[in-house]
Amino acid sequence: MQKEEVKKKMIKLWKDIFHDSDAYISLIFDSYFNADLIEYFEENGRIISALMGIPYTFRCGSNELRGLYLCGLATDEEFRNRGIMNNLIEKINKKAKEEGYSFTFLIPSSDALINYYSNKGYVNAMYRVEDCYTQIHNFEKDYSSILSTEDERIRVLKEKYFQNMNVCILNENDTYNIENIISYITKSEKEISTYLSIQHSPRDIEIIIKENAISGGKIVMSYSTLDILTGVAFITVDYRKRVVITKVYYDDNCSLYKLLDYIKKIYPDSPVSVFCYPEETNRRILWTEIYGAPNPDGNYLEGAYGISERIYDVSRHARPYGMIRVLDIREILIFLSKYRSDAKFSILLKDFEESERMLKCKVLNGEVSFTAIDPENIKHRLHKENNIAMTTLSNKELLELLFRKKDSSNLIMEAFGIPRIPINMSLLLD
Repeated sequence: MQKEEVKKKMIKLWKDIFHDSDAYISLIFDSYFNADLIEYFEENGRIISALMGIPYTFRCGSNELRGLYLCGLATDEEFRNRGIMNNLIEKINKKAKEEGYSFTFLIPSSDALINYYSNKGYVNAMYRVEDCYTQIHNFEKDYSSILSTEDERIRVLKEKYFQNMNVCILNENDTYNIENIISYITKSEKEISTYLSIQHSPRDIEIIIKENAISGGKIVMSYSTLDILTGVAFITVDYRKRVVITKVYYDDNCSLYKLLDYIKKIYPDSPVSVFCYPEETNRRILWTEIYGAPNPDGNYLEGAYGISERIYDVSRHARPYGMIRVLDIREILIFLSKYRSDAKFSILLKDFEESERMLKCKVLNGEVSFTAIDPENIKHRLHKENNIAMTTLSNKELLELLFRKKDSSNLIMEAFGIPRIPINMSLLLD
């Protein structure tokens, strides 16, 4: 089948399954269709199942990994439960590995799909926090509250700066501001050095801006008094009339709250949800619990109650967003050894490369070594080598530990010595 014919039939399948607008589908296929990064199944001249791969780079400081984003995974309803999509997933992963990608990743749209992809070798790896605000929330007062602990002179300067900042909505024909946004986001993502972050190319960002407009969204920008771009927020309004801020880039709290305040004033009667990532939020909330034994008259018995104050860590309540299937565990562990030079652990992978061999992996002082071992030579499941506890894990068990959710517990580090790899992505065609 010729390339253009494949493209046309994949477009029809996408339309039939996802019911997206023609403009949205055309943008995706005109921008990202690559005959070398697709898989499809044809029957009686129809494409009844297909998927598309989009290449991305992830970076943390100077360290990079290549990932292939899988989107548009669809099978005609009449042909489901025949293992067709499973075969396509295996084919695209084999192709991606041959092309040098470290992993493939995707965004499940439901818990059922999370379970489905989990059975295909994928693990939860990217998480999101949703900050929800009611329709009466006041972001300007929020910012004033943050400044209340500042020195008075600093507080006055920041309040004045906040009031004098400029905020505007992007016009899709405004080439000057579009170029500013592309430059700003590219620079912001390159400067991230604390976690593994997706790196959008200038072309990607231009496509994202077009997609946002096609989907009925808005892009809000904040400028300093010197006319320097300091923040960008991507917003949409969902079917519940909730304002959803899918991603916000900002230089400082002043820019963040100026953007949020402006967006709230555009939609004064709507609740607001802001999506961010565990590594991007340090928000804590103090709450109080009162325990007591009430009297029949409604009062508490003397001495029978107390007050407990606790700190609520917002990032601990992140929900799974994206899943990863690692194609080259060696490369992931090499990345980890560079990202965390303090990591010190030794493991045996019992299903290395789906063979009967076991792979001994040792990470120590920023270096990683690999040794293939015959399982018959392993006499103990857990032993020590150079005072490092060695544990036997399957590939998936290791990945579930590496890409676990951020929390405040040191249990995994104490038990295995394996640090987590924080990885975030945003502004994808999901």
